[in-house]
Amino acid sequence: MSFGERIKGLRLHQELLQADVAQKLGITQSQYSKLERDALEPNLDMIRHLTKLFCVSSDYLLEIDNPVDYEPTFDLHDFLRKGKLTLDGRFLTESDCTAIHDMVRILLKERNK
Repeated sequence: MSFGERIKGLRLHQELLQADVAQKLGITQSQYSKLERDALEPNLDMIRHLTKLFCVSSDYLLEIDNPVDYEPTFDLHDFLRKGKLTLDGRFLTESDCTAIHDMVRILLKERNK
């Protein structure tokens, strides 16, 4: 899997648009699109920003570490905080996300007894 394919997959996994990622990186959507198509090589600073944004290692992005079963992990609290979640086509409110967070904490507490 190429660098571009990896960042595209990570972007889609986080349900972000190219424009969203480009804005976070401080580049144009066109530049970001070129990264995903492997038409532009990222510089070191860009790689650093992408690793932080997608919560993955630079080794993963650069195809140095390529375990077959590797999937990026995301903290549920951070994921719920983003507020762009849907369930059955309906957007979850901030209150919904807080309730889900609280229920998962209770579940984990019960599991650890």
